[in-house]
Amino acid sequence: MTHHSANHDSPPSPDAAVAKLRQYLLDNSPIYSLILSDITLAKISRGTVTLQLRLSRTHLNSKGALHGAVSATIVDFVTGLAICSHDLREQTGASVDMHLSFLSTAKEGDTAVIHSTAEKVGGNMAFVTVRINKLGEDGTERPVTLAQHTKYVRGTGPPVDRK
Repeated sequence: MTHHSANHDSPPSPDAAVAKLRQYLLDNSPIYSLILSDITLAKISRGTVTLQLRLSRTHLNSKGALHGAVSATIVDFVTGLAICSHDLREQTGASVDMHLSFLSTAKEGDTAVIHSTAEKVGGNMAFVTVRINKLGEDGTERPVTLAQHTKYVRGTGPPVDRK
């Protein structure tokens, strides 16, 4: 257990660390700010984040359904948040592999519920599962996209308490 003296800032809470990273990504990535400016954090626990996004015309393909490229952008964005929630690291690495399966569709006005879970965060690699679901009127969630995302995380470890 690490003890912090009054002279040192205590580490951020998982909620604060994830919220800070979310805002940093939105502020510093034009594609994220264009597509995901309305994404909200719903729940954060160690290694898992849940977010919500009300789908607008910006998120749709020519057939009026959630665009695959938007799904991939969501996966890329929320993967970093799950890794951050695992150990509070401020940097979350580089994509190595991303695989998406499109199981059904969502349309304008639907609320997407996104569950991102860091299955394993090691010294070199992180493996994250992302589920994008459509929230039904009755509160149930129906799967839309299932994704696996692997990131190279060497050198991005959590903040170290240096005394």
